[in-house]
Amino acid sequence: MATVSPLWALVPGASDVPLAKVGGAPEPVGAVHWPACATCGEPMRFLFQLPHVPGRLDLSPSAAVYVFQCENPDTVCERWDAHAGANAVVAVEPGTASVEGARPTGVPYAEWSLGLAPAEEDTEALSVDVNEATDEQLAALDRALEEAPESKVGGVAGWVNGDATPECCGEPMRFLAQLAAMPFGLAFGDNGRGYLFRCRRGGCGTPFRFTWQGA
Repeated sequence: MATVSPLWALVPGASDVPLAKVGGAPEPVGAVHWPACATCGEPMRFLFQLPHVPGRLDLSPSAAVYVFQCENPDTVCERWDAHAGANAVVAVEPGTASVEGARPTGVPYAEWSLGLAPAEEDTEALSVDVNEATDEQLAALDRALEEAPESKVGGVAGWVNGDATPECCGEPMRFLAQLAAMPFGLAFGDNGRGYLFRCRRGGCGTPFRFTWQGA
């Protein structure tokens, strides 16, 4: 019997969650410092932002997070790596709204609003270790991946190529949200997914991390 857990699907085009969006320009709730790639030094491209939503997405004490990625190909800068510095999660506390720092010269991604809708997924099937799973468990995993929302807040990460949960402060980080490349046209390999995580310990200097996997 499936172990069903509630979560929230991220719905493209919905507008019930202010400040939840993909593409365009960041909409700041405080001071946003535009990040540069740690490898090439160029300003990153803005991907998406998610706000703190009590009871659904806990980012406190931050009011919102802003996710960026380097423009250079993965062969130059490791954009998928949560620790390489070719992507960045900028956490912003409430304050005077501003965006500071050099910005990329390229065209931004098309802008989409995002909403949250109640959803469900088979948590047990999605949590299986593919290296030790039986054929039956792998089949259940495939079904669960097809049935779960591709873009969501909460639940279990729906990995494209196997569990790659980043670590911080000596332990695996807590999964917060994932965003599919399509329909937004985001550069996550071949129609991949991006994953947002948070450190489990308070006081971490870099509490949020981002990674992605392509097909």
